[in-house]
Amino acid sequence: MKKEVISCYHDHPTAAHFGVNRTSCEKCAKFNIRRTAPPGHLHAIEYPQGPLELISMDFWGPKPQYSINGNRYVLVITDYYTKYVVACPLPNNTATSTAKSFVEQFIFKFGIPRRVVTDQGVHFNNELMQNLTMLLGTNHIQTSAYHPQSNGLVEIFNATFHPQLSKLYNAELNDWDEYLAPVIYAYNTGEQSTTGYSPFQLMFGRHPILPLNHTPATFNFNRPNDYWMKLIKCMNIYRQIARQKTLFHQQQSKQRFKKNSQNPQYEINDLVFYKVPGHRAKLEERFSGPYTIVNKQHPSYTIQNNDSLTSKRVYVSDLKLVYQRHL
Repeated sequence: MKKEVISCYHDHPTAAHFGVNRTSCEKCAKFNIRRTAPPGHLHAIEYPQGPLELISMDFWGPKPQYSINGNRYVLVITDYYTKYVVACPLPNNTATSTAKSFVEQFIFKFGIPRRVVTDQGVHFNNELMQNLTMLLGTNHIQTSAYHPQSNGLVEIFNATFHPQLSKLYNAELNDWDEYLAPVIYAYNTGEQSTTGYSPFQLMFGRHPILPLNHTPATFNFNRPNDYWMKLIKCMNIYRQIARQKTLFHQQQSKQRFKKNSQNPQYEINDLVFYKVPGHRAKLEERFSGPYTIVNKQHPSYTIQNNDSLTSKRVYVSDLKLVYQRHL
């Protein structure tokens, strides 16, 4: 009787499915939007000790149309230590284009990174990238699918340079990639609040010479070794201060996020709904499932489709528990 009463007052069209929290209604679980901070606490990636120890890669795009130069994507590569960014405009995001740009635009200019972190998109998760990183001796770290917080530097930058490009480019000509280089240069030469230095300073050990520098700094060294010793001294000072400031900001961000978020932990055999990735139309389901949890490595979980028996690894923020009606 209780089950019928609940169904009448919640499931009936005249009730309109109001009341989302802890309801056992499958439609509510799949359609309702989460209004609070996503579950799960921030897990900051271990801060590197110097440039090229850890970089991240991600894609921005696709743009609705090809640019005047035939591009729709931007491969964004960020050095975690310096915050230095390399952005490569591309016509597509295939495995070949990704690997080629990574080698030509980053490795040939800066060197081989020790570790690289990406998402699990097919442009990064493929045999070509696997063979390339193995050949280079680079450890390839893949974050949980569709969990951009794990690769936060690139995501933050994507939110930063898109608005700047929008202010500069001609929408009719669709020439956004003509302005990509100056926007990146402005970003790399601007002081970062998290480190107290510009990415350029931390990467190259000197101040950039900008158009507004009427009297650029000059260096007088009798021997090449004099410059080398001064560079080492400067980099050691930069490194100590930047590390202290970055760790301080990481801790502050973690505390702010933790204060406004929950950290649920699921168990094996729990039934859960999984957040459908990407932008959904207003009347489409936002969660799919239910799925069964078959492996637990909090905050990541492996879920199994109960129909096809296929499984995938996901992050805790993309899950919510299935509440069943036991009446």
